[in-house]
Formats: sequence, C-alpha cells, structure tokens
Amino acid sequence: MARLTPIFKIMLVQAAAAMLCVSGFTAFAHADQRVVSIGGDLTEIIYALGKEGSLVATDTTSVYPAAALATPKVGYVRQLSAEGVLSVEPDTILISGAAGPPQALEQLRAAGITLVELPTEYTIEAIFEKIDVVSTTLGADEKGTALKAKVVRDWAQAQSAISALPRDLSALFFTTLNDGAPRAAGTQTAAHGLIDLLSARNVFADRTGYKGISLEAAVAADPDIIMVMDRYAQSAGGVSAIKNHPAISLTTAAKKDRIILVDAVQAMQFGPRTPAAVGRLATFIRANLRGKSAAALPARTAVK
Repeated sequence: MARLTPIFKIMLVQAAAAMLCVSGFTAFAHADQRVVSIGGDLTEIIYALGKEGSLVATDTTSVYPAAALATPKVGYVRQLSAEGVLSVEPDTILISGAAGPPQALEQLRAAGITLVELPTEYTIEAIFEKIDVVSTTLGADEKGTALKAKVVRDWAQAQSAISALPRDLSALFFTTLNDGAPRAAGTQTAAHGLIDLLSARNVFADRTGYKGISLEAAVAADPDIIMVMDRYAQSAGGVSAIKNHPAISLTTAAKKDRIILVDAVQAMQFGPRTPAAVGRLATFIRANLRGKSAAALPARTAVK
C-alpha cells in the first residue's frame, strides 16, 4: 500500500535510482541529438525538461502536451516496427518497458543506436527513475532535479487527500465493458498501480494483467467503488450507461453512484503529472463517498 510514504524515503530511493540509472547506460547528449521517444510518460518528461527540440518522432501514446500530437509518429508502443522507428534516423531512442513486440526491440538493439530502455513499474519511485534517466540522457540534469522536486511536492499534497479515504476501501477497475466478458485489472497493471497509490484494495489482486471476468464474479466482488477509463465511458454513453451495464448494475457501487471515471493519460501513465492527478482523484472519490453523485461531477474534475 502507498499510504503516507515518507518523503525522505522517496528521496533516498530517488537518489539510489539515479546512481543506478546513470551507470546502466552510456549516452552522450549533444546539440543536434535526434531522439525518438516511445512512451507517453517519457515524451511528457522530455517536454517538461524543455528538450522537445531534440525530438524527431514519438509513438501514438504521446498525446501530452498538445505539441506532442504534431510530432511524427512511429506507431503504437506495443506494436512497433523497427523499420518505422529507424526511418526517422534517430541517434537515441528512449523506450518504455511496455514497448513491443520483442522482435522489433531486438532489431532496434542490433541497429547500433543508443537505446535507453526503462522498466515498467507502477510506483512513485519509478517516476523519479524515469526523470533521472531522461534528464541524464538529454543533458538536462539541473532541470531534472527541479522536476523531481515538483513531483515530491505534488505527492506530499496527494498523500493528504489519500489519507482522508477509508482505510478499507476496495476498488474494481474495468478497462472495457463490451458485450462479451468485461475486462478487469489485476496486478502488474497501471490500473493496479493506481489503486495501490490510493491505498485501496484491488478486488481482483489474485489475478495478473487485464482479463475477462464473468458478470457473477463482478457482482460477487462487490467493491466500494468501480473505476472506468473516462474515454471508454464517453464512447459507451456516459456514467448512466456504465452504471446500467449488467456487470455493474447489481453492485453496491452502482446502486450508490460510486462509478469513478479516470483520465488514464494523467493518472495511469506514471509520468510527472501522476502524483497531482492521484491527489485530485482521491479528493473526487472522498466527495463521492460522502454522497455526491459521480454523474453530477465532470468526468475529468478529479484528474486534470
């Protein structure tokens, strides 16, 4: 659980991560560096460091800030083509641990280009590690230090909101609610990492990944809150449509209007904005538990 992680502990882990990251690869920053960023979290960090001028391309999950949308795209992070990435002639590739397929990664590793790979972990400490690696790779250590300090402040504020939530709060996170088996989040997922940051309990923590579940299993889990990605809820018809889905309608959460919409880009990419987004989400959840209808609140109020 992530409740009230002491700031000094985060700083110690951050320092250790920085030492480990710098020794884990060799990258030479230079004025005309040509960088491909694969992973929305990494691209967001590059812009926060003011190093977007080095970008020659990004992947399709790189949607923030708005300027990132205008960058040439080399495909979806999990379905890359080595040829597509190499076609923009990068000399440095920053790549998320979620990237794939393995064959494309092997081809990139064999291309003789600086390839900086980051592991996929859904923790606050992982955010610090990403900032350390990216800032070192791009020669922006001073701005990296400032960005980490902001993340520390945002997380301290978020913890205050998290501490006001019930200690036994249980949550179910749906990624899709199609006509077939709805897909819910288990461990080793960004959704589980988000639930953990909220110091809540994932009702499907005995499973890994995003897997289909039966309607009976969803009802039997009977979580205090049900979380759904806002972009899916919008396409499905809003909170009312989600609440009336067979996998949700019989749960206590649905009957009490405890359907929480989450902006996955902010809260689940585990980038610099995630701590503040989690704090706002915690405030939103607390208001909902106290009787405010989720349907009466703007979907993105909690996460912008």
